[in-house]
Amino acid sequence: MTNFKMLLVGNLLLAAMLAGCSSDEKPSAADNQPAKEEQQAEKEAEKEAPAEPAIPEAAIHNVEEIVKEKGKYDARNQMEEIQKELEAAPDGMTGEEAYSLIVSLIAPDLEEPAAKFEAIDPVITIDSATPEDEIDLPEQETVNVAVLLDASGSMAGEVSGGQKMKLAKQAIQKYAADLPEGSNVMLRIYGHKGEGTNADKEMSCSSNEVVYDLSAYDESKFTAALEEFAPAGWTPLAGAIEAAEQDLQEQNGDNIRNVIYVVSDGIETCGGNPVAAAASLSGSGIEAEVNIIGFDVDNEGQKQLEEVAKAGKGQYKSVYSESELNEYLKQEYSRLYWEWLAWGNDRYYDILHQSNNIYSDLLKYNNDIYGKSLASLNNMYSMSNKLADLGKFKDEEAATKYKELIETRHETVTQYFRQEQERKDTIRKDMHEKLEAKVKQLQEESEENYGS
Repeated sequence: MTNFKMLLVGNLLLAAMLAGCSSDEKPSAADNQPAKEEQQAEKEAEKEAPAEPAIPEAAIHNVEEIVKEKGKYDARNQMEEIQKELEAAPDGMTGEEAYSLIVSLIAPDLEEPAAKFEAIDPVITIDSATPEDEIDLPEQETVNVAVLLDASGSMAGEVSGGQKMKLAKQAIQKYAADLPEGSNVMLRIYGHKGEGTNADKEMSCSSNEVVYDLSAYDESKFTAALEEFAPAGWTPLAGAIEAAEQDLQEQNGDNIRNVIYVVSDGIETCGGNPVAAAASLSGSGIEAEVNIIGFDVDNEGQKQLEEVAKAGKGQYKSVYSESELNEYLKQEYSRLYWEWLAWGNDRYYDILHQSNNIYSDLLKYNNDIYGKSLASLNNMYSMSNKLADLGKFKDEEAATKYKELIETRHETVTQYFRQEQERKDTIRKDMHEKLEAKVKQLQEESEENYGS
């Protein structure tokens, strides 16, 4: 009996050991295959699924960045697409995340009107005018008047009022004395040597000299120059015009005007070509006009002198007496005055035209930017309700933060462009007033110089 019990216990222990050994055995490869395949499929699916793109953080206070941000959709016409984007958005967003999402979807296109606004230059320009320091208007024209006076023997002749040479000298001096401040005058005489005979023709035809250098009028010096000569020899008109071209060769520029008056009572008698000389002078860099005053000239002389004036792009005027000579020079003086007045009127118009255009553009583009920003603010408020309905906000605090951000965005844009409009418009108004005042001053000075 005892032996039987011991044998039974031994068998039970052996069975337990065998059961333990059986439970420690590893599963076969066939048993593990489905699990491995499932894990591999999960990894492959993860690789194939596209990563959800991160929404870029939208600008809030940086206007330069805000105007570059443009949403993917038009909030007025693409609501269906926007709704799908909102539904696909992650739940539990913060106010900042919701703000960045909505900006990426419906931010208005402000870049074009902003670029046009920034490109507006409030500076009104007249030639070299600048906004720094003083307004640099172009200087009043410097008028160089070169008088070429025929001093040949025939100028000793008499007309109504006295001797031609004496009357010419008096008229020229009065004209020079009345020239406005800033003008220069020069007196060149020709044919003042010899006695008009064949024997002294060569000497007379080479007599051509400046007796008053190009400069401001000085009464005593100019009077002395006029007293140096008397009518004498032949008429080298072409030589005088050619010499005048050399006299004025350095006188060129935007605000320099060269006017030549030839006072003569006859045609070229020294074999020169005054028509060609006048054409050369007018076509040169100094661009002078050659005006001819024919003093008691016969028909043949008038024909040639008219051709000279035409070639010199100037005028020909016949005068036969003291009164006619004085009246013509008075008219020439008045012509300069009216041309200066026209300069001022042109600039008044130019100033007004530029000022109005600047103001109009500032208003136009600022209104465009403000309108788009305000419409965007309203649309973003609408998006807030949709996000709340879809449960996309993390909490009420997130929804409130979102609204603060969209209001800040609108205010940032509005304030910047309003301040810039005011700044640029202040420059515009200031320049408008200064330029008009300067032009008016110059016109008044010109009127005082030239008279009415």
